[in-house]
Amino acid sequence: MLEHPKISWRYILHNKATEELDSNDSTSTPQGDGALSPASSGIFVEDEQSEAPRSNTLSIVPDDKRIRDFLKKGHVMLAVVLVVVGGFLYWIAASLDPDIGISGLRARTVARSAAHHLSSSPEVISAKVSYAYAASGYGPIAQVKARLKDETSVDQAAELLASTHQKADTSQVPLSATLSWKLNGSDITVNFSCDDSPDNIRAQIRRDLSPVGEAKTITRSEPDGSIKVDYGTVSTVPSSITDPIGPESSQTFTLDGWQVTSTSNKNGQFANTPLEPVITAASQTSTTGTIDLDGGTLSVTGLVADENKGLTLEAAAPVVHAVSDCRIAGLNTLQLNGKVQRGLSSDNDYWLSFTCKDGAWTPQHGGNTGHDEAAILQKAAEL
Repeated sequence: MLEHPKISWRYILHNKATEELDSNDSTSTPQGDGALSPASSGIFVEDEQSEAPRSNTLSIVPDDKRIRDFLKKGHVMLAVVLVVVGGFLYWIAASLDPDIGISGLRARTVARSAAHHLSSSPEVISAKVSYAYAASGYGPIAQVKARLKDETSVDQAAELLASTHQKADTSQVPLSATLSWKLNGSDITVNFSCDDSPDNIRAQIRRDLSPVGEAKTITRSEPDGSIKVDYGTVSTVPSSITDPIGPESSQTFTLDGWQVTSTSNKNGQFANTPLEPVITAASQTSTTGTIDLDGGTLSVTGLVADENKGLTLEAAAPVVHAVSDCRIAGLNTLQLNGKVQRGLSSDNDYWLSFTCKDGAWTPQHGGNTGHDEAAILQKAAEL
């Protein structure tokens, strides 16, 4: 059985309109060639009606696109403004605190590079960044710390720091490295600058670590580069006590109960004063005391057994006699403390002092003090 096609309401209206037009054909104006039939007119009307909403929709699309383009441009402009304002605020903050700016970043980059290089060395147990920052008025600065394997030689340590200078960019960031390890019985903790040329770094390390093997501890600090060498308790004066090391450095040892400290000058040179005769002379009076040799000045404290009696001729004369030829001893000044303990006398009146003149000692003071000094010199000449 055949099914009838579904008839729409538009189809019914179209047929009805056609019938009405046909019935009124005699009274209507004849159709010309270009006239539209009712059917065509109906179809045209329907198409026109169906196109109306479509044309309205198309007219809205360009407006939506323009709005989207405008919003997109607005977002871009807002982003540009935010970047400019943010950059300006960052510039102000970096000017006030360089650590958050390029200088601080450069310092941290150099420090990490140096620590990574040290960590990759077979002589290094561990390495890390001690600090890396930039401060207003000082610029960037960085320091790394490394623990070396015990018995790493001085030459190996020198090569390690020389290579660190080459690996890290120290041209714009001052870099120093602290190395610690044990070598031939010496505990070493030294800080060296990595800014100098590799050859100078090697020479400096070899020079400053010359007491290794004889000293108990060796420490070195930056930026002054001073070194502290402690030989501990010894039976004889250390052979390296006069070897040049860093500027204004000190070497200390204890012999026969007397603690001796020798300090270098600005060039790292130590006085070549014969210390053993001085210690022998001082120990005749007391079992403990201190002897300080700073450049051309020799200071002795501990010769007084009783402060009520003060510094006696018998206690002072042997010490003066031990360095009677001050020119050969390399001394300019000799000071003998009238106190029992060092540190109790900040008053110069407690010191009896002698000045080297033409190779012989002369009293430095006048008055009663000068008389005491002259009496000591006379007693020393009799020995």
